[in-house]
Amino acid sequence: MIDGMLSVWRDFGNRRWRQMISGFVELRGRQQGMFTRAQAVTHGIDDKTLARRCRNRQIQRIHQGVYADFTGPLPWSARVWAAWLACGPDAALTADTALRWHGLSGDWHDSPIHLAVPQNRRIERRSGIRLTRHQDLSSWLVEGREPYVVRLEIAVLTAAARRLDPDRRAAIVLDACRQRRTTPDRLLTELDRLPRLRGRKLLIPVLADAAYGVQSFLEQVYLTRVERAHGLPTGTRQVRAAGSSTSGLTVEYRDVEYVPYELIVELDGRAGHVDAISTWRDMRRDNAATLQGKTTLRFGYQLVTDPCATAGQVGAALALHGWIGTLTPCSPTCSLKGGFSAHTRRDSGAIPAKTS
Repeated sequence: MIDGMLSVWRDFGNRRWRQMISGFVELRGRQQGMFTRAQAVTHGIDDKTLARRCRNRQIQRIHQGVYADFTGPLPWSARVWAAWLACGPDAALTADTALRWHGLSGDWHDSPIHLAVPQNRRIERRSGIRLTRHQDLSSWLVEGREPYVVRLEIAVLTAAARRLDPDRRAAIVLDACRQRRTTPDRLLTELDRLPRLRGRKLLIPVLADAAYGVQSFLEQVYLTRVERAHGLPTGTRQVRAAGSSTSGLTVEYRDVEYVPYELIVELDGRAGHVDAISTWRDMRRDNAATLQGKTTLRFGYQLVTDPCATAGQVGAALALHGWIGTLTPCSPTCSLKGGFSAHTRRDSGAIPAKTS
């Protein structure tokens, strides 16, 4: 009788142990191999076992009270989990880290991991983790996700606000819109809820340009430093055009088109113009425009360093197609400081502007 009861208890204990171990394996899998001391203890693993496995290089300690169930370098996602577990359940991924976690494409650096914590939280600084404190952090979060992460719009705005360089600030906002992960209107709505965000006034004109149709940093440079700064006529952004490929007809978008003057301006940053397929697509699009009687000017990052020369070329092309306006110098050092009258640059055979 006693032997039978002992056997039952042993079977029960073995089943319970197997369930605990299975649960711990599943937990570590969800957390990219990361776990805390408290989680290990809950699953029946004591401090002596943790210390022994560290000595035997079966696991490694990442932060105080946080371990990895493997040795060697940590992938980025594992570092994120380790940082979040180290800083407690009321922390949340924010800024660049949140953008990368949301799947936004970009040149994200592996270090540091950006976390936000409540305003009144006091936490010891840890290597490789950058902390910021915010009021009403709980209202920023995506519901039902671990690790906790702020909404995409919050991540875009906080990451952009951190940049001191206005060009890099604009690039983050515009890239998020270009990748169709959010919209200028949603970002402006979120910005209205962040009256204490540092640098928020500097983000408003960038969002206004995005709403105007600008989708990249290069397009914003062209709009502000070339077109507006030199008095060029206002072009139409993101003009839909029929294209073709081996799979059939497609819809393509032209960066800027001066419709009355049959002039197209394409701006080639790295995004969408880096491989042979994209290059052939651009060539095919330019050739199709030429067959329609339109001229295409294509610029790259040189317009960032010399926007005045770009303005001169666009102005000259517009003049050939009938524009009779005048370029204005953008500054005392502008290469067009002597002024530029399109009328004086037109040849006798200039094409008159079409009326819509």
